[in-house]
Amino acid sequence: MTYRGSLASRTAWSALALAIAQPAWAQTVEPATQEEPAQAEEAGEIAPAATTAEEGIVVTGSRIRGIAPVGSNVIAIDQARIAQEPVTSTSDLLRRVPQVVALGANRQGGSAQNGAANATRGAGINLRGIGTNATLLLYDGKRMPPQGTQGQYTDPSVIPAIALARVEVVADGASAIYGSDAIAGVVNFILRRNFDGIEIRARSGFTERGYDEQQIAGIFGRKWDSGSIMVSAEYTRNDALRGTELDFYQDDNRDRGGRDLRSNFCNPGTISVGGGTYAIPTGGVTNANVGSLVRGTTNRCFYNQYDTVIPEQERVNVIAAFNQQLGDRIRLFADGFYSKRNGEIAGISNITATVRNTNPFFVSPVPGATQVNVTYSLLPQVGGPDINPYRGESWNVSGGIEADLFGDWSGTLYYAHGESSDVADRRIGINAAALNAALADTNPLTAFNVFGGPNNPATIARIRDNLFVITGRTRLDVANLQFDGSLFHLPGGNVRLAVGGEYRKEYTFTDLATGTSAAETHVADDGSRTVKAAFAELFVPIFGADNAVPGLRELSLSLAGRYEHYSDFGSTTNPKIGVTWKPADGVTVRGSYGTSFRAPTFTEVSTVAGGAGLYYDTLPGPSGNLTGIGIAGGNPDLRPESATTWSAGVEFAPTFAPGLTATLTYFDIDYTDQIQALRGTPGLLTNPLYTDFVKFDPSAAEVQALLASGLPINGAINANLVQFIADGRRQNLGTSLVNGIDFGLYYRRTIGEIELDAGVQGTYFTRYDFEAVPDAGLADVLGTIAFPQKFRAQADIGVKWNAVQARVTWNHLAGYRNTTVAPVQRAGDYDTIDLFLGWDVDDRFRFSVDVRNLLDEKPPFVDTARGYDPQSSNPIPRLISFTAGVKF
Repeated sequence: MTYRGSLASRTAWSALALAIAQPAWAQTVEPATQEEPAQAEEAGEIAPAATTAEEGIVVTGSRIRGIAPVGSNVIAIDQARIAQEPVTSTSDLLRRVPQVVALGANRQGGSAQNGAANATRGAGINLRGIGTNATLLLYDGKRMPPQGTQGQYTDPSVIPAIALARVEVVADGASAIYGSDAIAGVVNFILRRNFDGIEIRARSGFTERGYDEQQIAGIFGRKWDSGSIMVSAEYTRNDALRGTELDFYQDDNRDRGGRDLRSNFCNPGTISVGGGTYAIPTGGVTNANVGSLVRGTTNRCFYNQYDTVIPEQERVNVIAAFNQQLGDRIRLFADGFYSKRNGEIAGISNITATVRNTNPFFVSPVPGATQVNVTYSLLPQVGGPDINPYRGESWNVSGGIEADLFGDWSGTLYYAHGESSDVADRRIGINAAALNAALADTNPLTAFNVFGGPNNPATIARIRDNLFVITGRTRLDVANLQFDGSLFHLPGGNVRLAVGGEYRKEYTFTDLATGTSAAETHVADDGSRTVKAAFAELFVPIFGADNAVPGLRELSLSLAGRYEHYSDFGSTTNPKIGVTWKPADGVTVRGSYGTSFRAPTFTEVSTVAGGAGLYYDTLPGPSGNLTGIGIAGGNPDLRPESATTWSAGVEFAPTFAPGLTATLTYFDIDYTDQIQALRGTPGLLTNPLYTDFVKFDPSAAEVQALLASGLPINGAINANLVQFIADGRRQNLGTSLVNGIDFGLYYRRTIGEIELDAGVQGTYFTRYDFEAVPDAGLADVLGTIAFPQKFRAQADIGVKWNAVQARVTWNHLAGYRNTTVAPVQRAGDYDTIDLFLGWDVDDRFRFSVDVRNLLDEKPPFVDTARGYDPQSSNPIPRLISFTAGVKF
């Protein structure tokens, strides 16, 4: 895919947006139903969900219809607010919620929390910053198949944002309700199943520096007396944002008080021999001018300016839902989605060459030397970076039946099948065998010259013919049966019970293709597991509307438990207890306690799956960049992760100030046996936390033993220049102790024809202690690189006057300490302002403009490669977007 934005493309998309805004035939919209409340279409808020649920609705965090989760806070984002957010994916939408930390898999790269393995640039959701694997994603309460070449995350971007009635976030342990992965919480995407009519939106955004993004989305729905159908589709594309378009994207940080981290993989390169380095001059070096080389010099360059900071990408999403009532007691339902994305990532072919004196171009500034080492890059010679494509595909279908049984009891049975496939299709790189053969070639017409002279194009082509194609596929089958209803009546209300069982089968396949286009070598592995679960949830209303007394307007208790048996890891049982107390009107006190767990995935236990093996890495060391071997892969001895979580909070909605709501929640997570892959982690060579995983200055025998160990060698490794060996394979890395406070203040008021709403929400971490290995001792990592910032917040104010709407949003990330350098660097706060302006032309047509990063704030400087932290800031400069929508 080589499409690039241009004036013509911007004009075409703008014309499409204007065309959509032209008059169309009328529509009839039915009143919203319980599955899609009317207020979800109009409120335009990110706010706590209602403390009581409507009859028949299942709210995230509980399996009992009509009951809000007891003891847990639910954050809801409705469709009106979703439409105002300056983003083009559901993953970017959620990253604007303060409880979501952008560590791990995201489309702009980054290496913390296994982010380096994100070869196809998907995006996971990371509640509380303890890992994307610790957050469970659902749509309409159902699991989605995992994605990524290692099946290591679930990307919510497979669901069109226009198809969502709302998004509900429960940032509280939920394994007792939903099973594995819900350690930090759960995110549930609720579809607009009862939408009636047609809605189309077109969006076009651009920056002043060459980056564009466009999207067109639509939803069709039809209701009839006994059922409904909804179909939605979304197409999104964006240009590549390259380093050349960003002035802060640099490796030479000296003018900002940092280090010079530019690479010595340049063209012309640098010779190393006799313990010294010699920079090759422009035009090259031969025996005629070798005497001009100066010892102690090194060529440095910044070819990473050609990086695809944001990769070029196209994404197509389709989703549909159907339900049909059969008589008075039976309802059939079905849904499914399909998503596909394609993109390209730029890379650089760097070479560390050991050249013997048999090479016809051999030059040595040290007389009598029989070999030299040369660091070298092919980028200028081949006319630019290597462009390698990637692609991802995911789909899921489900169908089921719901029956009214007796009294208010109902039963629901559904079956779901989903699959995903991700491919990092890298066919250009450095082929170690071809490189060594070309260096050993004695024919000057075909030998490889790394000393600055010309090279035979056929020789270059052979060296660059290097496969590194990673394929990951997953399958997920789920059968779920549940019953819920009332057991008996207490003075406070009906005691309700949900009980059921679930059967899951998970399958993962991975393949790594190496070699050349003419001779592929495959290392493949696959595995499956079955999971059998039984669950129950009991709701006990001790005090309610019928027996309320002063100080006890409501007192509810919830007891939930889930038993799961894994075919490969044994059994686990997880309980949760929740309490909600309303001492007076407008005051709610809540608390919860429970345990959660996560079972290792197949690629986490396989020693050869998902790109496992040896890599030739360049990482910042104690005194500059070092080159060495990074070991990646799984660990068959891994144990399941487990956590104990509890929270306590209060919600205040005073009767004397209608429209005002304040919330405060304290959370505590004790997360043990946490699984992490350390390869490429920031500070791996400098942070004392990782001392046990790094071997500096390994002996030649140690390097050769590792190269001969049978692990796949995923790139050319020069054994003579290995300065470290870093074991980045997955480990149960001890414990994370995390606690903090969520807060929110929201206000709505109508003054004549003017509707005002304002809010501020955020998370303040009070503790994040991390133990790298058991018995190593807990270290305070809060507010350090690769871990969450201490404070995250968002504030906004909106106004609606007749047909005109406006909203200003402030996004804040606190600064943090860059512990990868000495002395420790303080990275500054990151504050951005977003602006939204909308005009409802009439009941059918809407036009808006939004500006993300209105003041064009640059990411804070971080003294690391590229000069910024891609997991704590957004590299996209000020983005202006126009959106037009029509309903009919």
